[in-house]
Amino acid sequence: MSRAQVPVLAVVVVTRAGRSLARALDSVAWASERAVLDPAGEVGSEIVPAGVRLAPGTTEVPALGTAPWVLLLAEHEVAAAGLDEDVARITGQGAPGVCRIGMAVDTLGVRLVPRYAAVRLAPRDTARVVVERGLELGLAGGSAHGSRLAAGLCASRGASIEEAIDVLGTESRALSLLLARQDPAPGMAGISLSAMVAALRLLVAHAPARGGIARWLAVVFAGYRVVLAHARAWEWRQAQPVPLREIA
Repeated sequence: MSRAQVPVLAVVVVTRAGRSLARALDSVAWASERAVLDPAGEVGSEIVPAGVRLAPGTTEVPALGTAPWVLLLAEHEVAAAGLDEDVARITGQGAPGVCRIGMAVDTLGVRLVPRYAAVRLAPRDTARVVVERGLELGLAGGSAHGSRLAAGLCASRGASIEEAIDVLGTESRALSLLLARQDPAPGMAGISLSAMVAALRLLVAHAPARGGIARWLAVVFAGYRVVLAHARAWEWRQAQPVPLREIA
């Protein structure tokens, strides 16, 4: 399938301060439209390719393009080979449903494939970006019914301990700002549950090879990633000015 042929708006959420943006955008070069969503305002227009729209701070995607469908990925993710054909097939069916797309996670020298898949393909006119339980990016606002692709995206969480710790900081900062704009804010029980969900997904994820301690570390980092993002979201909310109330 040729480039820029699939009628879909590919939206890339900045999670690495722009360091991996070119790679993520290149992986969806076949999309008819592309846009960059920058929650933390860390990316300048000078590093965004011509023809790609830069939108800081918004989770509403209908205004980012005109294509009938939207495909969501994070900066630390890339589209796998063949995803363009799957997306073209699904969008060509004309059904209003959504599509869950499976994710492979590369970290510390192992590849983990969780069973859970978030909604990453949906009709553009009703879609909005959300952060689901377990700190998974997803699209909300579409039909609850749809299809599922076993694997179509690949996430990089760091090839070494040092890199894995470094990306925890940049990812949690970006995702915390998306969390802070979601209401209501979860309590301690909700955050704890979300951290356990993120850890459990990698603990029981399929792995082509034995993960050993690398899987265990990935599980620990996944839970900590959730807690860190929620802590930063709480800090952001606390720093916001309290609206003044008029007293009659």
